[in-house]
Amino acid sequence: LLDVGVCYNSGFQVLGEKNPDTGLHCPGFELDDTDAVLEVARALGKNGKCETCTGEEDSNPEYGYRATIKGKVKSLGDGSHSAAGPPTLTDIQVLDESVGCDGAPTIPPLCKAEPVAKDCSQEFCDNQLSSGYLLRYQINVPDGTTVDVCDGCTISMELIYDGDAWVSVAFSTDGKMIGSEAVIGLPGDNKVEKYNLGGKSESVVLPMPESQQTLLDTSIEFNGEQTIMKFTKIMKEAGEIEISSADNTFLWAHGSNDVLGYHVSNRASVALNLSSGASETVAVPNKSAWLAHGIMAFFAWGVFVPFAVQSSLLRDLLPKGPLWYKLHRGFNSTAFAFFVVVFAIAVTFTSKEGATHFDNKHQKMGLAMFIMAAFQVSGGVFRPHVPEEGQEKSVVRKSWEVGHRVLGVTLLACGFWQMREGIALYAIKYSVSESGEGSLGIAYWVWIGIMTALIVLGGGYFKLKNTNAN
Repeated sequence: LLDVGVCYNSGFQVLGEKNPDTGLHCPGFELDDTDAVLEVARALGKNGKCETCTGEEDSNPEYGYRATIKGKVKSLGDGSHSAAGPPTLTDIQVLDESVGCDGAPTIPPLCKAEPVAKDCSQEFCDNQLSSGYLLRYQINVPDGTTVDVCDGCTISMELIYDGDAWVSVAFSTDGKMIGSEAVIGLPGDNKVEKYNLGGKSESVVLPMPESQQTLLDTSIEFNGEQTIMKFTKIMKEAGEIEISSADNTFLWAHGSNDVLGYHVSNRASVALNLSSGASETVAVPNKSAWLAHGIMAFFAWGVFVPFAVQSSLLRDLLPKGPLWYKLHRGFNSTAFAFFVVVFAIAVTFTSKEGATHFDNKHQKMGLAMFIMAAFQVSGGVFRPHVPEEGQEKSVVRKSWEVGHRVLGVTLLACGFWQMREGIALYAIKYSVSESGEGSLGIAYWVWIGIMTALIVLGGGYFKLKNTNAN
């Protein structure tokens, strides 16, 4: 390995201990300084079979080189058992193997023993849903059946939240809220009940009929630090989503207080195997489509429409002639074309996700804006012509100008509100952190503030200037 170019040019790794089952070393740490290893190893190795080694004593080794490596972690690696898998060390020191570490040697992450799987039918298994939200559960298997068949099985669950708030877990077939069934605990009312999730508004999140309230051993309390909900549920109930002893899709959520309401980013979907405890977060679909929806909406209403207004109000800054009008028309036309695509994305993917059309404020405002924008564009195309120089404007022309401006201002104001509402909805849908949403919100309002200032202050200045000149 010290002589062959293809070997040492590919770099060196610290190997972990051998796996007794395979007889192979596990990959330990990648070293980012090949020269440091070559210098020390060649000086120690016995010259002969290793032609580049310089050691002359019989005690110099011909193979089996070991050393103590000290260094700092530069990158974590991707966790795979490939060249890119192990962490990379930098600022390395290559020392004699007799030199100890400052503390206990670091066990390479890929060499750590796999945790022993629990039997979740014999003891409670834990699943950390988020940093302050823990799910504990145990499958209760009656005599005469097995955990695989699980006839008559129940599941005991505990949800522990660090704070005082309502908590819930839902059972789903597709990872979506709408159509799922939940158990929700309200500590203020001391209630733990089953709910049908008919939509994302509170009006359609309703308790199941009394005949379906079959939970056992229910309790919920706030102990001063944590909200703890406990219940036992029958896993197979007629007319309800079945809970399998194997793979399931669960949803979790909690509030910021004990009053049931919209849960912002405090929720997610998780795929959970109840028998083994293995889990992974379920990705919310269509993220790219809704991101494109938001970006195009911002360019339409946050860039092109303000530029169109500014090209009209600040026309004195442009060369005399029709340039301002061409810019005004071009920006507005581009904005409307973007808006048509934005509207189409919203309608298409709302249908694809099985959600209700034009149900919330954002959707209703989008429909209203689409209708108003269509009228505004049509009015611009079929506008009354400007009279010849020296002729007075007709009543129709004057009325059109007033209506065009009022509708334009209305659309712009609605667009500003609509975009911020869209940021909030995206953050809810894809669990964007509050700090991430807040930072984007600040950047958004700074940009909108600049656009508004140019329109109001710049337009007002040139209006006053022209009035005084006249």
